[in-house]
Amino acid sequence: MGALVLSTCAGPGIQRQADAVHSDIDKARKSGAYQCAPRELALAETNVDFAETELAQGDFIRAGQHIEVAVANANAALANSKDCAPKRVMIKTKTDKDGDGILDDVDACPEQPEDFDLFEDEDGCPDPDNDKDGVLDPLDKCPNTPGPAENEGCPYGDRDGDGINDKLDVCPDAPEDKDGDRDEDGRPDVDHDQDGIEDCVEGCPLLPVKGADGNEVPPPVCDTCYAKPETDKEDKDGFEDEDGCPELDNDKDGLLDTVDACPNVPGAAETKGCPDRDGDRIHDGEDVCPDKFGVLWTNNPEWKVKNPSGGDGCPPPLTLVVVKKDRIEIKQQPKFDVAKATIRATSAELLRQVAVAIRTYEGIKKVTIEGHTDSDGDDDYNMNLSQERANSVRIWLIDKEKLDPAILESVGYGETRPIASNRTRAGKQENRRVEFKVERTTETELVPVPTTP
Repeated sequence: MGALVLSTCAGPGIQRQADAVHSDIDKARKSGAYQCAPRELALAETNVDFAETELAQGDFIRAGQHIEVAVANANAALANSKDCAPKRVMIKTKTDKDGDGILDDVDACPEQPEDFDLFEDEDGCPDPDNDKDGVLDPLDKCPNTPGPAENEGCPYGDRDGDGINDKLDVCPDAPEDKDGDRDEDGRPDVDHDQDGIEDCVEGCPLLPVKGADGNEVPPPVCDTCYAKPETDKEDKDGFEDEDGCPELDNDKDGLLDTVDACPNVPGAAETKGCPDRDGDRIHDGEDVCPDKFGVLWTNNPEWKVKNPSGGDGCPPPLTLVVVKKDRIEIKQQPKFDVAKATIRATSAELLRQVAVAIRTYEGIKKVTIEGHTDSDGDDDYNMNLSQERANSVRIWLIDKEKLDPAILESVGYGETRPIASNRTRAGKQENRRVEFKVERTTETELVPVPTTP
C-alpha cells in the first residue's frame, strides 16, 4: 500500500507518514527502484530524512513540506519499479545501497544518499547544514557561510570596514574614528569647528544617553554648521547654544548681536535693537514714560527739580511747545513787526522752548521752519514776506539759542498753503503762522547694519 497523503501538520501525523514512506522506500528498493526509479527513490529518501530533522527541531511547517515531497516520490518510485525486479539472483561484487551513485566501498554514508548540493558531494553523505550555523540549507540564504538565524543564515557585514559589524554599527556607511571616545558604537565622533557639539553625519543619528536617574533621555542635537570652522562655530551666548550653529542676530531684528543692546528682544536700530513702544527713540528699558513720546532730560536738570516723576523719554515740561514725532507744535505764534520780518522780544520765551525741544529731540536730522501768510496783498509780496520771516526765526535760533545751522532750514510758502478760510478775520489769523517740521534719521543712517558673513 502506498504512503498516505499528507493530512495534518501535527507532529504525530507527520511521523506516521514518515514511517509509511520508509516502508514504501524499502518496497521500492526490493522492486528494483535503484535501476528503474533512482531519482524518485533518492528524493524520497532525502526528503523523509529532512522531514524527520525538521520535526525534531519543532518546525512542523517545513517538516510537512518535506514529507509531501517524500510521499510523492515514494509513490512514484513504487510505480516506476513495479516490473523492474530481477528475474534471477545476481551476485554483485560492488554495491550502492543508498543509490546515490557512490559505491558503498567509497561511500562514507552507504545507507544515506548524498544530497548533491555542490558541497562535499564526493563523500556520499548528505549535508543538511553545510556551514553548521544551525540553519538548515533549504532555509539558509548563505548555506556555505555561517550566519545567525535572525539574518536568515547570512553573516552581518561591515560595509564601512571599521571592524564593527553592521548589526552593531550605528553608522554602517561611515567608519568609526577610533579616537578613544565611544569607539564601540561605530559612529565617528567628529567636531570640526571645536564648539563642543558633535557634527551631524548623514544617516548616523546620535544615540540616546542615560540621565542621572539611569533612564534614557533623547539624544542631543547634532551640529549642522561645521563646514567653515572659522565662522560656523556655535557662539555660546545663551541663545540656542545646543544646535552648533552661531546665531548672529538672535532676535532677527536686523541688528547683529555685537551691536544690539537687547540681542534677544526685537527692536529698531534707532534704539540699538531694543524695543521702543512710543517711538521716541529712547528704548523702553531707559524710557521713564515708555508709552508717551518724549525727549532726553539729561541736559536739563532743572526739569527734574520741578518734575520729580519725569525723566528721559517723558515729554519735556515746556508750556509753549509740544513735541510730536514729525513736528514741534507751538501754542502761540512768534510776533513780528507789522509787514516786516523783525521778531518782537515777546517771542523770546517761545523760541527758547522751541530750541530746547530741538536740542532734546532724539534722532533729529533736520528742522524745517515754514513761513505762511494770509491772502491779503500781492502773491509775490506774501511769498517774500513768508520767506523772510522763516529766515528770521532760523537766524534767531542760531544766534541766540546756539543751535547747529546745519540742521535748520527755512522755507516760505506765502499764501499757498492755508489751513483756514481767508474770508474771515479769524481764518486769516490762523493762516499767518510759522511751523516747525522735523525730519528724523533713518535706521540705516543712525546705526549701519553689518552684513552677516
